[in-house]
Amino acid sequence: MPSCSAKVEGGRRKSRHHGTSRHGKKGAKTHKKGKGPSEWTKKVTEIYRKMKKSNSAVKLGDAMKEASRLKKKGQL
Repeated sequence: MPSCSAKVEGGRRKSRHHGTSRHGKKGAKTHKKGKGPSEWTKKVTEIYRKMKKSNSAVKLGDAMKEASRLKKKGQL
Protein backbone atom coordinates (compact mmCIF):
# COMPACT_ATOMS: atom_id res chain seq x y z
CA MET A 1 0.00 0.00 0.00
CA PRO A 2 1.49 3.41 -0.91
CA SER A 3 2.25 5.89 1.84
CA CYS A 4 0.03 8.91 2.43
CA SER A 5 2.76 11.51 2.02
CA ALA A 6 2.55 13.71 -1.06
CA LYS A 7 5.00 12.52 -3.67
CA VAL A 8 5.86 13.58 -7.18
CA GLU A 9 6.96 11.17 -9.89
CA GLY A 10 10.45 9.90 -9.28
CA GLY A 11 9.90 9.41 -5.56
CA ARG A 12 10.66 12.99 -4.54
CA ARG A 13 8.46 14.70 -2.01
CA LYS A 14 6.85 18.01 -2.81
CA SER A 15 8.65 20.84 -1.09
CA ARG A 16 6.75 23.35 0.93
CA HIS A 17 7.76 26.97 0.87
CA HIS A 18 7.30 28.80 4.13
CA GLY A 19 7.67 32.55 3.84
CA THR A 20 9.96 32.49 0.84
CA SER A 21 9.37 32.71 -2.85
CA ARG A 22 9.60 29.66 -5.07
CA HIS A 23 13.01 30.74 -6.29
CA GLY A 24 14.64 30.81 -2.87
CA LYS A 25 14.87 34.58 -2.52
CA LYS A 26 14.48 35.57 1.07
CA GLY A 27 13.10 38.96 1.91
CA ALA A 28 10.67 40.84 4.04
CA LYS A 29 7.10 39.68 3.82
CA THR A 30 4.79 42.38 2.54
CA HIS A 31 1.22 42.76 3.67
CA LYS A 32 -1.45 44.22 1.46
CA LYS A 33 -3.54 46.93 3.01
CA GLY A 34 -7.18 46.00 3.09
CA LYS A 35 -10.07 48.23 2.22
CA GLY A 36 -11.60 47.83 5.67
CA PRO A 37 -15.13 46.76 6.50
CA SER A 38 -17.92 47.71 4.11
CA GLU A 39 -20.93 49.76 5.17
CA TRP A 40 -23.06 46.61 5.17
CA THR A 41 -20.64 44.82 7.51
CA LYS A 42 -20.60 47.80 9.86
CA LYS A 43 -24.42 47.88 10.00
CA VAL A 44 -24.71 44.13 10.56
CA THR A 45 -22.10 44.29 13.34
CA GLU A 46 -23.95 47.16 14.99
CA ILE A 47 -27.27 45.27 14.87
CA TYR A 48 -25.58 42.08 16.11
CA ARG A 49 -24.14 43.85 19.15
CA LYS A 50 -27.52 45.39 20.03
CA MET A 51 -29.25 42.02 19.70
CA LYS A 52 -26.51 40.27 21.69
CA LYS A 53 -27.03 42.62 24.65
CA SER A 54 -30.65 41.57 25.02
CA ASN A 55 -30.20 37.87 24.14
CA SER A 56 -26.84 36.12 24.44
CA ALA A 57 -28.02 33.19 22.26
CA VAL A 58 -28.27 35.39 19.15
CA LYS A 59 -26.15 34.30 16.19
CA LEU A 60 -24.58 36.45 13.50
CA GLY A 61 -26.95 34.94 10.93
CA ASP A 62 -29.89 36.29 12.92
CA ALA A 63 -28.40 39.77 12.75
CA MET A 64 -27.88 39.42 9.00
CA LYS A 65 -31.53 38.45 8.52
CA GLU A 66 -32.64 41.41 10.64
CA ALA A 67 -30.39 43.80 8.71
CA SER A 68 -31.71 42.44 5.42
CA ARG A 69 -35.29 42.91 6.60
CA LEU A 70 -34.56 46.49 7.68
CA LYS A 71 -32.83 47.25 4.37
CA LYS A 72 -35.83 46.00 2.39
CA LYS A 73 -38.08 48.26 4.45
CA GLY A 74 -35.76 51.19 3.77
CA GLN A 75 -34.92 51.70 7.44
CA LEU A 76 -31.25 50.82 7.13
